[in-house]
Amino acid sequence: MGYSHLGIYRKRSVLDSKNGNIINITYPQSPFVQLNPRNKIILNSLNPLSHHLSQQIFIFAKILNQIMENPDSPIQAQTEKLKKPRSKFKKWMRRGYFGVIHLLALFALALITVALAAKFKWTNDGGNVDLNSRYFSKMAGKYNQGFQTDSLTFAKQERQMYQNVGLLAKFYPHNAKMILDALHRSGDITIALRMLDAANLRMKKHKGYMRELQRIEDQSKEASVSIYPWANYREWKEFCKVVKADSASIDSVSRITGVESRLIVMCLVGEQIRMFNSSREQFKKYVIPYNRLIMTTNRGYGVTGILQNTALKIERNLYEKSSPFYPGDYYQKCLNVKDSFPELVNDTIEAHKHLTIQRLMKGGDHFYSYLYTAFFLRQFQAHWEKEGFTLAYRPEILGTLYNLGYQKSKPKKNPSVGGSTFKVGDKEYTFGGLCYEFYYSGELMELFPLTSEPFVPTKKLQKTIVFPEPKEEEVPVVAE
Repeated sequence: MGYSHLGIYRKRSVLDSKNGNIINITYPQSPFVQLNPRNKIILNSLNPLSHHLSQQIFIFAKILNQIMENPDSPIQAQTEKLKKPRSKFKKWMRRGYFGVIHLLALFALALITVALAAKFKWTNDGGNVDLNSRYFSKMAGKYNQGFQTDSLTFAKQERQMYQNVGLLAKFYPHNAKMILDALHRSGDITIALRMLDAANLRMKKHKGYMRELQRIEDQSKEASVSIYPWANYREWKEFCKVVKADSASIDSVSRITGVESRLIVMCLVGEQIRMFNSSREQFKKYVIPYNRLIMTTNRGYGVTGILQNTALKIERNLYEKSSPFYPGDYYQKCLNVKDSFPELVNDTIEAHKHLTIQRLMKGGDHFYSYLYTAFFLRQFQAHWEKEGFTLAYRPEILGTLYNLGYQKSKPKKNPSVGGSTFKVGDKEYTFGGLCYEFYYSGELMELFPLTSEPFVPTKKLQKTIVFPEPKEEEVPVVAE
């Protein structure tokens, strides 16, 4: 590029098509002079320069155009070669090649990014603490081992569970039905309670539902199934089923002895609850699975736990008219002293050879256990009547004497109540105190009601109860 009085000049080298020499062309850089795409010099418009300069430029452009128009010119050949289009196949091959390269590069970049994200934990979700986290923690420890073994709590929770299911059924009967189905299939109340907890969590924004649920919970805290703690245990329900099976034999004993059936059952309740608390595992082993009462064998016999010496003395008092406990001739007819059950004896214990003990060991409907219990109570009543007192409507005194024995029977105006002590739950009872509570509790009242005559007079019994006469005279033999 050079300079002159005309302005800026531009140089360009071109090839002469005739002799193959390189020619350097200098032309002014002006808006009026330029090279076209074929390297031809053209004038844009009338040149305002001098006529002489215009002629020189015109001649120069003509010569240059002749060189460029020569078909044999290497410049023309090179220009045509550059203008020749590529084939479509090569074009797409080239694009495909670079496309694959770019895809592989992107894939490698993605792998590197993932590796770095895993290394530096960029993708880890920190998470959020659930709003109900504290509720879940509370529910996790709610149904612990203590809940499962405490029968009193079980009874309360069972009642509350059914009330809660009934409340849920008002709003979502489908879910209430599923909870009951789960309870029936599993037989485990804690499963139903856990399902209810989950449902109650979803209903916590429902004001009407939560208000009713709070009322149910408040009522459960204030009230139990029964005012008497021993009647709130699940084992009591099992016991009632067993006693119901023996109701026929108890009623039979009550009719022939004139002792109110509720007084007989009162002694049974006291003895069974006392043995249950001292032999809890034995109760669970025999009573609950097989619906049987506990038969004591270590000290007492029969389901009412009568001691060996006491049983033998009961029989003697039926025949010894000089005994202060002699109830009357009538009661000798109530017992067949020849009844024995040697097949029950499968050991070498001397006491088991007595017919009296064999009768008490007899299972089935436990008739003899209830019969000897009725004799025992009747003899206490006879003793006190002779001294001008009565034990009718004094179940606490009868229970105390039944537990302590003949030696504690001292008729007086204000006798003491007591007997052996034991706990039912966290409450301590005496045998006499428990007998009093049961007698007036109303439990089992439909089977063994309170009557106006706890002890039917003997003369009345002699008129109403008729025993078959023996075929030949029998002299009863009482074991010593």
